[in-house]
Amino acid sequence: MASLAAELRGETLPEFTMVLPAGWVRNEPTDRVRDEMLAAAKKRLMQAHRPDLYGQTNALVKKLFSEMRRVETVAFFAPGENAPDGARLPATLTASVRRGQNGESLDNTIAGLIRREGATALAGDKRFLRWQQDSVENLEGTRVATTTVVYLTPVPDTGRKRALQFTLVITHNPDESGDDEFVKGLGDLFDAHLSTFAWSAE
Repeated sequence: MASLAAELRGETLPEFTMVLPAGWVRNEPTDRVRDEMLAAAKKRLMQAHRPDLYGQTNALVKKLFSEMRRVETVAFFAPGENAPDGARLPATLTASVRRGQNGESLDNTIAGLIRREGATALAGDKRFLRWQQDSVENLEGTRVATTTVVYLTPVPDTGRKRALQFTLVITHNPDESGDDEFVKGLGDLFDAHLSTFAWSAE
């Protein structure tokens, strides 16, 4: 789904395919999808006798969609409505368009990511640049950690002026035993799925 600004510029984004985790589906960041997600979350929380969590869920989902609009998100990936419990991972995956400054190529940006963030090719796959950031914050007395993994691949026939960026955010508890292994396992899982990415025209 192209943004209105992209459509006015006459830009198109080639279609792409990727194998997703079992039970996950691709969605567009529209108000309709947002409202459907909130309705489904409300139903699940009511069935679980946890209506107290709906307000928090409502705020988080609306914040997520607002942020997706800000960064020109074209798709996001999440468990489908009928996904099994095992598919409901503590992770979000979005795909957005990243642009070079002032219409220039992303070459300088990529060089900076390699230098400052330690970005490397995804498991030797030079189509993708991958880097990772970790943060920890206190929420109501509980330490909550996020690990953000970013994957960047150039959009074909744009002179590297545009790239498709996948952003994976894993939420976890740094105080729990085995947390490092848990995060690494999820990272490895999504690395494997991103490695199946292909532009449809390829």
